[in-house]
Amino acid sequence: MNGRQRLGSLALEVLRFLVGTCIGLTVDLAVFEAGVRLGAPPGVANVVSSGCAVVVMYAVVTRYVFRAERSRTSFAVFVAYYAVSIAAFSVVIQILHDTTGWLPFICKLASLPLSFAANFVFSRVIFRRSGRPAESPTDGPLAGRDVVEVREGTR
Repeated sequence: MNGRQRLGSLALEVLRFLVGTCIGLTVDLAVFEAGVRLGAPPGVANVVSSGCAVVVMYAVVTRYVFRAERSRTSFAVFVAYYAVSIAAFSVVIQILHDTTGWLPFICKLASLPLSFAANFVFSRVIFRRSGRPAESPTDGPLAGRDVVEVREGTR
């Protein structure tokens, strides 16, 4: 695969990840709003909505972006990363708000490009090692991928 093909493959992954992120964000905002309207405190509603969004993102990232195998271990790693990411970007948003005086929503929007990039890189690392050609849409679910294999213990 030449450089142009690799760049095109990466662009397609980024586009798929962006679509998945939009789906996850939609779930997050909808569940948050529903929770608040049902009387949950905003903090509780945020934890529930973020949790729902992370589960949706895992499904999208494994199935449609990287076409990786799912396992309890990869799910646990994914959720743990996103918990840290959510906490870290919450601090970034708070610092940005405190130092600029911008509205919290504007600060959250300002954090999204960096958050998206960090989440994409993490997901790509966990679900696919670089250096291998990406599959074409006509290939099988794992064709052309070097999937990070996570073995679970016996049951």
